[in-house]
Amino acid sequence: MERVSVSRVRVKPRHCDAQSMVHAIRYYEFFEDAFLDWLDRFAGGYAGVRASGADLVIVENGCEYRGSARLDDLLAVETRPARIGNRSLTMAFIVRRDEETVAEARATYVAVADGRSVPLPAPLSAAPGQQPDV
Repeated sequence: MERVSVSRVRVKPRHCDAQSMVHAIRYYEFFEDAFLDWLDRFAGGYAGVRASGADLVIVENGCEYRGSARLDDLLAVETRPARIGNRSLTMAFIVRRDEETVAEARATYVAVADGRSVPLPAPLSAAPGQQPDV
C-alpha cells in the first residue's frame, strides 16, 4: 500500500495575479502545505519528525506547469514519496482541478541535526511497498 494523501485548496484572491490566475510561486506554498498534511497522516506530523531530533530542509525542488488555476477553483494536491534514501526523501506532487492536471512537482528534503545530514527518522525511512535507496 502506497502512502498517498490528497489535500484540497480553494484558490483565494491572495494566490492570484492581476489576471486572476494562480501566481507560479504560490504552487510552492500548496506543495509545502500538502507535505505537512502528508506528514500528519503518515509520520506523526512535523512535530513528530522534530521530536526524533531531526529537522527537514529542502535541498531541491521544481515544478512543471501544465495548465492554469484561477480564482475560486478547487484544487486537489496529491502527495506521495517518489524516492526514499537514507538521509533524504523526494516527494512528488500533482495538482489537479477535477481531472485536469494543472501542475506536477518534486521536492527533496534532507534530514538534518546540528547543521549536518542525519538518517531519516523511522516514520519516513520506508514507505509500504518501497525499499529505501542505499
